Amino acid sequence: MTEEAQEVDYEDLTTMRLDEDELAKLLAAGGECVFNWTTTDGYPVGVVVAFIYRDGKFFTTCAERRKRVPALRKRPQSAIIINQNGKTASFKGDSTVYANGDPGFDELKGWFYPALSGTEADPEDEYRQAFAKFLDSPHRVIIETDARLVVAFDAVKFRAFTNEAIAAGHAG
Repeated sequence: MTEEAQEVDYEDLTTMRLDEDELAKLLAAGGECVFNWTTTDGYPVGVVVAFIYRDGKFFTTCAERRKRVPALRKRPQSAIIINQNGKTASFKGDSTVYANGDPGFDELKGWFYPALSGTEADPEDEYRQAFAKFLDSPHRVIIETDARLVVAFDAVKFRAFTNEAIAAGHAG
């Protein structure tokens, strides 16, 4: 093993973090995330859902009858994990469930449904229009999660780092 290979600290992955610009780009893209909450017996569970990130918060939606709704109303602690193109970010925070009839719900759905359906970006698209109407149902809730970053990781950087460490280990 070469001296260079011995200097590689494969346990220190701090250089694999996403920088602020990479994280901002990942969040601005929206898309899917794994939304996590806890069951009454304390076990974490999660589902893949679409999200919008706006004003430093995550917004997701589901039918009010989903198990996560009463769970979050009792235990608002939640987590969101995003994994796109080798870029991963994990967040933890508290969620608030908003339903039809709640103060501010009409204003919230007024921007959220168009953002999620895509009519905000392309108001003439018939599919997006239909999706926006589908979202606007009487028993749909919007979940706002005020979450803080736990870790942001770049697997592309990690693969390059690993390849360099392997190459250094095989040199000389």
